[in-house]
Amino acid sequence: MNEGIEVFLNGGEKEGRKPEKLIRRIDSFLLDYGLAYSGVRNLYIPTEAAGRDHAVFAACDALKKADWLKDGLAYVSVMNQTDVCPLEQIRPDDMSEPSAAKLAYYEEYYRSSRELAHGIVVDEERKLRDGYISYLLAGKYGIRPDIYEALAGSPLRKVVKGRHAVQDGGTWRIKKGRRYSWTYSLKAPVVPGDILKVRTKKGQMYMCVEQIAYVTGEEFCADYSAVIKHMKKRLKI
Repeated sequence: MNEGIEVFLNGGEKEGRKPEKLIRRIDSFLLDYGLAYSGVRNLYIPTEAAGRDHAVFAACDALKKADWLKDGLAYVSVMNQTDVCPLEQIRPDDMSEPSAAKLAYYEEYYRSSRELAHGIVVDEERKLRDGYISYLLAGKYGIRPDIYEALAGSPLRKVVKGRHAVQDGGTWRIKKGRRYSWTYSLKAPVVPGDILKVRTKKGQMYMCVEQIAYVTGEEFCADYSAVIKHMKKRLKI
């Protein structure tokens, strides 16, 4: 994860500046943060892999705060490679066997949706860091899962993404609107559709999980609040 960034600009010329000049200024600007133009489209790659988590976060933050980019920058996207190695190269040496109940929870979700609840994370030596049950199910069912890399020693957090949920006449429903994210560190297994209690700026509320992802790096991990409780309820989404 954090293998680089994509920089997207607004179209047309702004205040007499040609996009080419703006792009060259971005190239030079990002070099100061340890990212170099890849030579492909709008992709920028860290010059040193070991410090990429900090470099990518700092570069994204600097781009968003740059006054000279205020009218030209559309958005910045962090690149997360999903095929860092084949399943056969993963080393699950340090993993403990999951409980039968936890394995069954994830396997039931796979059987009903034909999708894994989330991907797999390895370090640069291909040692498994998270997603052991996804690893087991991928092997059992011959699935090609998403496999990410998070550098050894760098913080890693599981992130649940979804929208707020409310009880309506004794049943749960998903509210329309923006999608939010929280880190998930509870012992209870979690899959898309699960209802969770979370902290928000307006106090404690509920959310329905729509996607489970990962973040790594101190700055990226610090961006999220944590889930409070798993409600043991699930919606079909």
